Amino acid sequence: MIVKSRPAADQATHPAMPTIANVPEFTLFRRGALAAAAVAACAALMPLRAAQAQVQAQASAPAATPAPAAVRDFAAERKAIGDSRAWTNYRFAAAERECYSKFFVTRCIDNAKEIQREELQVLRKRELEVGEAERAHRAAERDREQALRRAEFEASQPQRAASEQSSREAYEKKQQELQLRDAQRQAEAPQRAANAQAYEQKQSDFDARMREAQHKGAQQARQREENVKAYEAKQRDLEQRQKALEERRAKAREQQQGPASAPRPFGF
Repeated sequence: MIVKSRPAADQATHPAMPTIANVPEFTLFRRGALAAAAVAACAALMPLRAAQAQVQAQASAPAATPAPAAVRDFAAERKAIGDSRAWTNYRFAAAERECYSKFFVTRCIDNAKEIQREELQVLRKRELEVGEAERAHRAAERDREQALRRAEFEASQPQRAASEQSSREAYEKKQQELQLRDAQRQAEAPQRAANAQAYEQKQSDFDARMREAQHKGAQQARQREENVKAYEAKQRDLEQRQKALEERRAKAREQQQGPASAPRPFGF
């Protein structure tokens, strides 16, 4: 198992961790496997070291003129930590298997566990730092959004006040118009009552005239019927007198002619 060398600043902060090289009972892998393991370990720990250097640089920057922080990929950092943890556990398992071929098995395993514990402790601290930084980033985002919404709200306050004032004035004007219409309606109530009374009187007079006209029409109809009957009776009487007159005239002509008027046999 191989552990990367730490920078001077990192060594001053953290004590040197025991490595497999410091374990006398630990047998190294074959040269090819050891080289492949070292390359994989370096590749897994590179994002972690880069993130640590970024955090240290941000912490050492002056507070008065903070540099614009780059957008951190917290998911990638957590994945790098997980890969490093898996690599640490894999190296411990390999070292533990190798320890069983040594004479001092317990001491070898204890040393390997100590190396694993310290590496996992570093990864755990880094994981906590990433989680705290992500929470702080989310909180800053929320604060920024709240500040934007508050600024938009304050910026639109005059417009809302003007709109509310306009709405209030329109409502008051409408109420005044309603009051004016109510007052006018109340003032016109006597006139409307008089008009209604006059209409009722006019309607009553019309009904009376209508009844009178109907009565006169019925009387005139009866009178016309009586006139027709009288005319027909007069015509019948006239016809009878004319007939009697014709009969008298015929009798008179017969009396005037007498026997001399009888026809002669020879026509003279």
